[in-house]
Amino acid sequence: MRLGRKNLLYSMVLAGVMMLFLVGYFICMLPSLYVEHVMEQNLKSVYEQHRAYMETGSYDGVRVKNATACFSMEIPMEGDCILVAGKAFSAEITLKDRRIAEILDSCREKLEAGGILGKEEAEREIELADEMEALGEVLREMISDTESLPVKIRLLSRSGIEEDFFHESMKVHTYPGDLVIMEFSVEDEHNRYANYIALEQTKDSIVFSFLPVVAPDVDEIRPVVLTSIPMLGAVIVLLVLLFSWMYSRGIVEPVLRLARHAEEMKHARNFQVAPLSEEWPDRKDEMRELADTLDDFYRQIRESWQELEEKNRELQEENRRQEIFLRASSHQLKTPIAAALLLVEGMINEIGRYRETKVYLPKVKEQLLSMRRMVEEILYLNHCAEDRKLQQIDVGGLLAQRLQSYQVELADKKISAAVSGPESFSLYTDEMMITQILDNLLSNAVKYTHRGGYIKTELIECNETGRPEMRIKNSGTPIEGDLLPHIFEPFVRGSQEGGSTLDSHGLGLYIASYYARKLGITLSVRNGEDYVMAVLVFAE
Repeated sequence: MRLGRKNLLYSMVLAGVMMLFLVGYFICMLPSLYVEHVMEQNLKSVYEQHRAYMETGSYDGVRVKNATACFSMEIPMEGDCILVAGKAFSAEITLKDRRIAEILDSCREKLEAGGILGKEEAEREIELADEMEALGEVLREMISDTESLPVKIRLLSRSGIEEDFFHESMKVHTYPGDLVIMEFSVEDEHNRYANYIALEQTKDSIVFSFLPVVAPDVDEIRPVVLTSIPMLGAVIVLLVLLFSWMYSRGIVEPVLRLARHAEEMKHARNFQVAPLSEEWPDRKDEMRELADTLDDFYRQIRESWQELEEKNRELQEENRRQEIFLRASSHQLKTPIAAALLLVEGMINEIGRYRETKVYLPKVKEQLLSMRRMVEEILYLNHCAEDRKLQQIDVGGLLAQRLQSYQVELADKKISAAVSGPESFSLYTDEMMITQILDNLLSNAVKYTHRGGYIKTELIECNETGRPEMRIKNSGTPIEGDLLPHIFEPFVRGSQEGGSTLDSHGLGLYIASYYARKLGITLSVRNGEDYVMAVLVFAE
């Protein structure tokens, strides 16, 4: 399954789980939490209602829960006058009936004796049933006395409804000061009722605040929640799909782009693939880190591949060089071997002039020495290439030493030698290899310079390209034009190789160029009108 489909499937599963959780929450917990919240708000409302009346003595500007039924009643500690105030009215009631006044005095005494007003026993039950019963009798008697009323009232029936109510409960809430709020709850088959009575005693009076409310029921809220479930489910699904699409754009598409980028890397020729970070210059998240890591890994692979290719090219070149060298060496060794065998065989058989062994044995020795020098140079060539040690070398001083070793030849041919340049010409290179390069170049210069000629060596710390350079210039006949391109090949000898060909086997410039390549030195040979110049351009 592809990542996009997995993401959609996981999103749908998440939407289902969220739906189940929310439906369970709305059905089981939300209604009861709502009911509890409403009851707390009712308690807060009666408290604020009572506090506002105590501060202002009226309901002006007071926000109440039940504007038509809430009121406050203030009973003075003495007298027969009662103050009553509501949201829409305020009144002063004077008790004319002596029996009602006595009932009021009895209630005052029980309230004071019960300790509620003093809050010593706030939750203690106070029995006022007798007073309420007496008050009821008085009121019924007054109503039945139709002579004093403007209307005639005849009671047709009377039945008790106490059995219709159940789950009666009372809670007492105490507050700082002398304030006590009593919460009375009762239920019937259809509703739940709550009455809040706040009591507070002041210096001169007792104040009651009343708030009757119909409390919400849990079963009243559940149908509303159930009817909202389809809309809620549709919204959740739409939101999940929307955020899934946004997530796919932010996560899945970059992952797919990384996969395509890896595929491009896989099929790229010569590892030529632009870094993915160029497409995401402003991205700073984990996808950018992954892209950078992938590009870094690809760059390391490319560099390793390029190094391997370079090593392969060097190995192929070395194999080709060795193959050519061995072929040329075997060919070059055949001549002195054949000459030596011919001389030895002639002397053994005492043929003609070869009877003079004292004359021809030195010639055999010369052939054998020539072969030994050739073999030694071949072996030394491979040994130095494998055992390279780079260090700081005074090349100027080394050049002076090598020139000093040729003083006999220079004096014999009356050749002048001069070195110009800085006193110190130090380079980071291999001493054995640079010695072989200088030795072969100076040997060729001495060999091909005419009697009475010159050899000039110039040291340059920084040429026009910013690199150290050495020039070895010797007078003499320039190299033939058709021979110059092959001058660095093995066993190539010029026509003016001094004296007998036995003194040279054509490996000098080949060895010098081979070591120069190993050290990163550019070696070239140039012709002048009456001179030949070898130029060494060293690495920086």
